[in-house]
Amino acid sequence: MKNKVKYIILGMLLIGGIHNAIAQEADSAMSPSDTLVGEWTIDLRPTPEADGYYQMFVVTAVEGNTFSGTFYGSPVKNGLINRNWDKLYIAFTTSDDSNDYYHSGYLENGSLQGISYCPNRAFAAPWTGAKE
Repeated sequence: MKNKVKYIILGMLLIGGIHNAIAQEADSAMSPSDTLVGEWTIDLRPTPEADGYYQMFVVTAVEGNTFSGTFYGSPVKNGLINRNWDKLYIAFTTSDDSNDYYHSGYLENGSLQGISYCPNRAFAAPWTGAKE
């Protein structure tokens, strides 16, 4: 009877280990760039004390080291991805009727952290983003 209990416990541990390995493999099958695709709510508040100022960042596709979408209602231009570091880094440009805007950021723990820069308007603004 003792041997039977040992085998049952051993079997349960093996099944649990196999289940965990399969779950980890499934999690790693989704690359960080796949995680980037979707709708993100970006908080562009001008100061840490200010109320949130939210705009949408929509990533519609990732292909190789590029991506496409919209930010603040403008098409993403030159969307680039760098996967060579411990975080997924992105950079892209947008524009309105009178200015070009340069954006960069990184994806970490399911959150986007970034900064936008517009030389003509003399500002640099950090931002954070959460996926919808």
